[in-house]
Amino acid sequence: MASKAERIAARAASLAAKMDKPRTETEALSRELRAKAANEERDRPLVNEFAEQHGDYVGEGNRTKRNRGGTPIARWKADGLLSDTQCLAIDYCIRLWERAGRFSNLTQDLMKITGLPPSSGWSQQEALDELAHFKADMPRAYWEVYENVCRFDMPAGTAGSLLANNNRSAIDAARICVCFVADLIAMWKRF
Repeated sequence: MASKAERIAARAASLAAKMDKPRTETEALSRELRAKAANEERDRPLVNEFAEQHGDYVGEGNRTKRNRGGTPIARWKADGLLSDTQCLAIDYCIRLWERAGRFSNLTQDLMKITGLPPSSGWSQQEALDELAHFKADMPRAYWEVYENVCRFDMPAGTAGSLLANNNRSAIDAARICVCFVADLIAMWKRF
């Protein structure tokens, strides 16, 4: 006599055999079209040709691709357009912005005691003072482009559009501006 598991497996196999056979011509056509659509989806590239040409994509596994150059700073670092001291200055400013944290002038968190973790008030104040010093000692337009590109990951063409009149010039203006500000910070901090 068969065990309970064997009987269940046999019953499932017989039901599957019945379900595999289409009952009507419409059901057969529907299954065929669904299989064809699934094959087309599997064969379609993950990234279209235009995006592939304008990004730095690398495959990860069977059905995933990642754009390694998502931000202007990451692309410029990968292409070697930033010097080591400029990269150090940019990383230093990013750490300062992280220490400074985000502030909301409109609301107050009554459950948070200012100066205690995670805000760490003294470290936060030092970061804010250092950033204010940098901002005060350079032209406002240059600092805004630098902050927009490095802190907020704004596309270089958008950030540099105030300094140039076409997209290519705007990208170049943003990169030169970021390099200039990073060089000044590296000089002041002696990186």
